[in-house]
Amino acid sequence: MSSPQADLPGSFGALTALLLAVDPHGLGGAVLDHPLHEQARQFGALVRAWLPAGAPLRRVPAGVTADRLYGGVDLASTLSAGRLVAERGVLAAADGGVLVLPMAERLAVAARTALCEVLDHGEITVQRDGIADRHASRVCALLLDESVDEELVHPALGDRVAFRVRFDGRTSEELEWMADESAAHHFERRVREARARLPQVTVDDAWAAALCQTADAFGVDSVRATLFALRCARAHAALDGRLAVTEADAEKAAALVLAPRATRLPPPPPPPEEDEAQGDDSVPPEQEETPEQPPEPPPPQLEQPPEPPESEQKDNDDDSTQPTPDSGELLRDAVQAALPSNLLAQLVQNSTAGSMQGRVGEETPNLLRGRPRGARSGLPRGGARLHLLETLRAAAPWQRVRERSAGPASATAAPRPRVAVRREDFRIRRFVERTGTTVIFVVDASGSSALYRLAEAKGAVELLLAESYARRDRVSLVAFRGQGTEVLLPPTRALARAKKVLAALPGGGGTPMAHAIDAALEQAIATRRGGSAPLVVMMTDGRANIARDGTPGRKQAEVDALAAAARFASQHIPAMFVDTSPRGELVARKLAEAMKARYILLPSADAKALGGLVRTAMQMAEGGA
Repeated sequence: MSSPQADLPGSFGALTALLLAVDPHGLGGAVLDHPLHEQARQFGALVRAWLPAGAPLRRVPAGVTADRLYGGVDLASTLSAGRLVAERGVLAAADGGVLVLPMAERLAVAARTALCEVLDHGEITVQRDGIADRHASRVCALLLDESVDEELVHPALGDRVAFRVRFDGRTSEELEWMADESAAHHFERRVREARARLPQVTVDDAWAAALCQTADAFGVDSVRATLFALRCARAHAALDGRLAVTEADAEKAAALVLAPRATRLPPPPPPPEEDEAQGDDSVPPEQEETPEQPPEPPPPQLEQPPEPPESEQKDNDDDSTQPTPDSGELLRDAVQAALPSNLLAQLVQNSTAGSMQGRVGEETPNLLRGRPRGARSGLPRGGARLHLLETLRAAAPWQRVRERSAGPASATAAPRPRVAVRREDFRIRRFVERTGTTVIFVVDASGSSALYRLAEAKGAVELLLAESYARRDRVSLVAFRGQGTEVLLPPTRALARAKKVLAALPGGGGTPMAHAIDAALEQAIATRRGGSAPLVVMMTDGRANIARDGTPGRKQAEVDALAAAARFASQHIPAMFVDTSPRGELVARKLAEAMKARYILLPSADAKALGGLVRTAMQMAEGGA
């Protein structure tokens, strides 16, 4: 391992810890991807050690309630003092420090909302139980992603932190080295100097434009990601002792911030023209017949060219801060080099492109069973369970008022209760229960490439069915070709039955796009009426050529398809539109927008990648996307 005076660490994970210490609130934090307990502890401890003295480190369990996060009535102190006593929540107590959230994928909606508010505004507002207060809460959030298959850190949280850290052997070694006493003092001093230097670091507008172009090329649609990349570049420059962002800073920022968010590869360059492909051997006839002209005399030379000013010479010596015309290409190369080897699977898992309305796997309220979700006002009857702590907390602020209204106690009257609880104070427990999801594959079985699309759909259906039992999910398959559509597989969890039906799928014919969208809508509405949440997956290139009345003709077929897509969108059904064309069709994008579906260009996905894409979409649409 290199000495403490060496350059910055080479692994992205160790470098991320330094950058977070330089600009903790500006960069928001990081998602730690399946870390071991010791790795997560060491990462958080290093970030905390490099922050200013006294910075807190708070660990928040996944089941934390809104009361603990926001703060509220201190029940014990209120009952003891006979007056309202407020307590600060965890978010306010973590101001200026590090907030560690294990199992971040399981955070409840209220906890996610509170954390998003803090990451956006740097403060928390408390207005409840007679308390109106506002606390500063500038935190660096470390979200521990410990998900298993079906769970994901919510996209709203992942979008509000700059980094996603994957731990490998090199990262662990460098974190241990940086925690060593001699190296720790060196990096603590370096971070402190970088923090003081950070406000003076400038970014050329052309580097900002290059980062925006790179984000667009890799399908990173969030504006926050580009802003994080700019902050990361400035922090990296400050850490390396510079006052202006250079090519090295921009490349690191693109690799650290944009690469984990990539949803596609940049489009390939256009094919060369035929004239250029012929090479240099062919000479135009005009050049062969033209007689050679004598060379022109060179222009007169000055005796001695004037030397540039000293300031210009200094600028020319270090022009790495000046972007070149191919700066965007350099950043794209940096992002592509940072992408993992199993690129397609990772792009599918991290896909956030497009928009998708509606909900899948929706959580419905329940008073008797399911996951606990706090309490609400109500009476404990009809099977509802009393939430004793919340009931006492609701009654506590009113004790002095009720004691006065009751008047003095008489000697003959029964002793009064220590806590006066009234009907409006009662709180009952809330639970939520997740409904099952039905994934409806609508597959284009027309044309010469139908064989490949059907093979992908078959494999994805089988993979999803194999995992459907634990989540109570079902899968359906609709194929369209020729003059109409056919429901090949009704909603089912039966894997054996599905394999038998999938073994003999037909293919070939025209593309009745309007009929396909109508069939998808009909299946989705029937699924919703049956108590399940539908998710429609359209697999087609979108090139409709069969109109609704069955007559061939591309123009009328596209008009009918767009009208059907508008009807589909009016029902607010979550959908994905997988464009299977080689380079993406404009009509497919228009149909996806009209359906309010998430558009994904995936010309050569295998069954495993498609299955992963659908599972990811199910998680992203859970609770609304």
